Parts: sequence; structure tokens; C-alpha cells
Amino acid sequence: MDSNYLGCFAEYLFASECTKRGFIVSMPLLDSSVYDCIIDVNGLLLKIQIKSTEKSPEINTPSVCVPFSNKKNKYSLNKIDWFCVYSKYFDGFFNFPNTGNMQSIRISKTGKNSIFFNNFTFL
Repeated sequence: MDSNYLGCFAEYLFASECTKRGFIVSMPLLDSSVYDCIIDVNGLLLKIQIKSTEKSPEINTPSVCVPFSNKKNKYSLNKIDWFCVYSKYFDGFFNFPNTGNMQSIRISKTGKNSIFFNNFTFL
């Protein structure tokens, strides 16, 4: 599976998961948008950047590092509200609120960020 295919798969899987949970999902028509979708959570519109990875944990560590390539403040707080990272290895999403200066995130089902695994509360 190439990275473009996995990225598209992750975007539609995320939209489906949100729809299943009762959120309204909107997706931009152009791929040049900084966000991949907007979800309506009880009237609150959230701009979502979806990332994906096929990486598996390295030996002696249970986590995977996912870079965001945040060049020139591309993912500032006024442009992105949440990062939602699909992990093929963990078979699910890690949903993180944007802090405004994120360059990467370490994902794991056992570490401090495990609370974000398949957590679709967004509040």
C-alpha cells in the first residue's frame, strides 16, 4: 500500500467513524486545504488534519513517532483544531488536540498518549 493510498483510506475511514458516532462531516473539494475535514460536534465546528502511518514500533519501544512536517506554522491553532493519526499497525486512530507547535507525536497503546487511541470525544 503506497502512502497516498493509505492517506486517502485514512481520511474516508475517519469520516465514516465520525458519521457512525453521529457527527456531521464536511470535506473540502480541493486537496490544497490545510485541513482534511470539518466535523460538527454539537454545533462546534472543528478543523481536522488527518495523518496516517504504516510504521510499527522499533525494537525495545512500544511506540511509533509520526512527523507532522509543520513548516512555516502551517498547522497553527487558527488553521487546525485536531490531529487524527491513523495507525495501520495499531489499527485505529489517535486523536490529539492541536497545541499550536506540534512537529510530531509519539503514539502507543500503552504510553501516555494511549488515552487518545480511538477517542472520538473531541471536547
